[in-house]
Amino acid sequence: MAAMPAPTRAGHVAAEGTQLYFEVHGSGPPVLLIHGAFGSGNQFAEAIGWLAADHTVVLVDLQGHGRTADRPQPLRYERLADDCAAVLASLGIPDCTVIGFSMGGGTAQQLAFRHARLVTKLGVVSAPFSRSGWHADVMANFRNTGSHQAPAVLDSPIYRNHAALAPKPEEFPVLLDKLGDLLGNHEYDWSAEVAALTIPVLIALGDADSLPPSHAAEFFRLVGGGTRDAGPAGEGLSTSQLAVLPRTTHYDIVRSELLWRCVAGFLGAP
Repeated sequence: MAAMPAPTRAGHVAAEGTQLYFEVHGSGPPVLLIHGAFGSGNQFAEAIGWLAADHTVVLVDLQGHGRTADRPQPLRYERLADDCAAVLASLGIPDCTVIGFSMGGGTAQQLAFRHARLVTKLGVVSAPFSRSGWHADVMANFRNTGSHQAPAVLDSPIYRNHAALAPKPEEFPVLLDKLGDLLGNHEYDWSAEVAALTIPVLIALGDADSLPPSHAAEFFRLVGGGTRDAGPAGEGLSTSQLAVLPRTTHYDIVRSELLWRCVAGFLGAP
C-alpha cells in the first residue's frame, strides 16, 4: 500500500454525537472519496497520486472509523450520508463528484439521493444498489459479524489499523456489532432511486468481487447505460460508465491503478 501523503488541510467537523475527521489533498474541482467498512480515508492512499494533481480530494472518516469517534446511534447509510454532507458544507463546497467504495458506495448513493444538489457525478465502487446484490457467502459473513469475533480479530491487521487511529480503540467490539447490523440485517433496495438519478454514474467492480458483474450490469441499465448500440460516432453513448476490472477482488480494488485510471477518465468526461 502506498504511503499516505500529508494533507493540505485536516480537522474535525461537529456532527450530532461525534466529531467527523476530514482531510483535504490537492487543488482543483472537488472530489469526495468515501471509504469502506473497517477503513478510513487512508484507504485511498493510491488514489491521491492519481487525483490530487488536478482535483481537491476530500476524505472523511465515517462514524466509528479512523479518527472519528462512534456515537450512540446505529450505523445507517442515511446518517453517514448526512455526515458527509455536513463536512462538505463546513468546507464551503457547494457540489462535487462523490466516489464511494463498498460501505462507502452505499453512503455515496444515499448522499446522491438525500442531497442531490451536492452530487454532480457519482462513482460506486464494489457496492450494490440492493442488499440482494451481494454474493450469498458474503452475506453470510456479514450476518456473522459481531462482538463475538473480537478475541480473534484483535490480533489482525483490521484491528491494528483501527487502533492506530481510533479515539477509543476499546470500543471496537461495539463497532463489530454495528457493522454486523448494518451489513447483515439492514434491508434495502434503492433501484427506484437509482433509476431516478439524472447525473453521470460510474459503476466499478472487480471480476472476482463481493458482488457479481451481473448486478453491476443491472445497475448500469438502471442509469440508462447498455440499452442500445452507441453508433459509429458514439452518438448513443451513455453519460454513465461501467468498469469491470480483470483479476480484481474486493480486497485489492482500491489499490488498483486501473481503477483510478477509470475514475480519472470519468472525472474528465462530459
